[in-house]
Amino acid sequence: MTTGIARLSRLLLSAIVACLTCPAFSAPGDVAASFNAPCKYPSGLATDGTHLFVADWREALIYQVNPEDGAVQRTFAAPTLMPHGLAYADGRLFISDDHTGGVFALNLDTGIVDNIFEAPSSRATGLAFHDGILFILASGQVYRVLPEDGTILGYYRAPEGSSRCLAHDGKYLWISDRVKDEIYMVQPETGKVLGILAAPGPYAAGIAFLDGFLWNVDFQTRQIYKLIIHDEQKYTLSEPRRARIEHLWVLNNYGPRDVIGLTVNLALPMELPNQKQLAEMVFSTPPTRTATDKWGQECALFEFPRVAAGTKQVLTYSVEAEVSQIRYLIFPDETGTLDDIPADIREQYTADGSRYRISSPYIQETAKKIVGDEKNPYWIARKIYDYVIDHLEYQMVGGWDVPEVVLERGSGSCSEYTFAFIALCRAAGLPARYQGSIVVRGDDASIDEAFHRWAQVYLPNYGWVPVDANRGDKPSLADQCRGFGSLANRFLITTQNGGDSEYLRWGYNSSIHYKTTGWCRISEDHFGFWEPLEPTEPTEEEATSPGAVGDETNTCTPPGR
Repeated sequence: MTTGIARLSRLLLSAIVACLTCPAFSAPGDVAASFNAPCKYPSGLATDGTHLFVADWREALIYQVNPEDGAVQRTFAAPTLMPHGLAYADGRLFISDDHTGGVFALNLDTGIVDNIFEAPSSRATGLAFHDGILFILASGQVYRVLPEDGTILGYYRAPEGSSRCLAHDGKYLWISDRVKDEIYMVQPETGKVLGILAAPGPYAAGIAFLDGFLWNVDFQTRQIYKLIIHDEQKYTLSEPRRARIEHLWVLNNYGPRDVIGLTVNLALPMELPNQKQLAEMVFSTPPTRTATDKWGQECALFEFPRVAAGTKQVLTYSVEAEVSQIRYLIFPDETGTLDDIPADIREQYTADGSRYRISSPYIQETAKKIVGDEKNPYWIARKIYDYVIDHLEYQMVGGWDVPEVVLERGSGSCSEYTFAFIALCRAAGLPARYQGSIVVRGDDASIDEAFHRWAQVYLPNYGWVPVDANRGDKPSLADQCRGFGSLANRFLITTQNGGDSEYLRWGYNSSIHYKTTGWCRISEDHFGFWEPLEPTEPTEEEATSPGAVGDETNTCTPPGR
């Protein structure tokens, strides 16, 4: 018991030290403050720019709340028995009923309903207002309507079928999802999902924007959360996974002749914002040497004079690492222009290569057709991304064909999706490169035989951002967004490269070269083994060091700084 108390004391002390000695950088979606909702069944949230308004679904009441402390300032009788969506505009509170489909305009000065119209669907769960337009979320669709009578101006599909409530921040529309516990940043005109936040609670029942913060009331926790959207850190880290990963490389020489002059180059994992090494890497055979290629990729180099017929050569390395999900929240209007990209990055990562062939007329014409007059780096990348997922279907048939062949064919592997995306980005003047990895396949303990590769683009104010067109090739608008700006915790990133590396050439994870004394039947195999690390109690040194306690998704000093 004494030991446990002592350990707890050390942990609490370290947390205090961390808070006092380190700058606090919040990530998008972090909770800045929270307080109790004024009711047991909150079902909607809105703001007039000063106060918050909360709907009580069961009691048919509307509460005006002080955003500083949650104190109730006024209470209104709702104009419908089951109020749900809320939106404020010009002294009136618009209220939807998700059972009858009615939308009611309540004058807050008089308490009188001065307008009623029918929503496009009876399941109207979310409302938002901006620039004379009322947005209504109903039955999986987002409608833009005239607030006078509900005349439909346009509509589009919601990010997910379980999308629930709306808010508008003056530029972007925000939509919460009840089942996936997420909040989506959406382009108001088209419905394209631009970013994803994890909701702070399990049942987001209403959202609103006030004073630069996103506010969320949760039906299950009965809390109102004040969420940070903008801060120094541009990404969120979550779901850390600790594992021992082994990369096994094997060359089998079935003969009848010998392999001579075998060189094997293994890409070595690196420290990244979402990836950290926990122990020294262990090799089955010490490398002949290590070297760094022109892209900054470190490799272990092995040399073997001969692999006799009927024998094999085996190499492994193992590493203990922690990998986390990383998710950027990218505001397109904050990504500047191509001229804002450092000149050295622009020159190095827009160069041509034999796997890109960006000088080919097909790639040049396709890039111009996609991008047009667009100058914003985010939208250049996003238009190319959307084009790739619209024009390719995943098919792993072996080989890495050049982008013009892949795009004309309409199918490709993850590497071919990646090469096509990079080639089009570079042709448009946007720096792009790729990453490669060993992948968790289903269970925490698993074997990877396929591996995976995706792209990165450089966006001013954000840096290198992951883009996986293969992952985003899905029907759901939210799932399409998951491939742009986020990466799951399933990958040990081994390779970060621009292509045509002096050690890895156009591959990732490994590359080999050899000669033979005659005809040989040879096979080269690769496997990745994942083994979860057992959780361990912190040592006394770890427990008393700054940053030992707290949310693992936000370290004291953001990774990569």
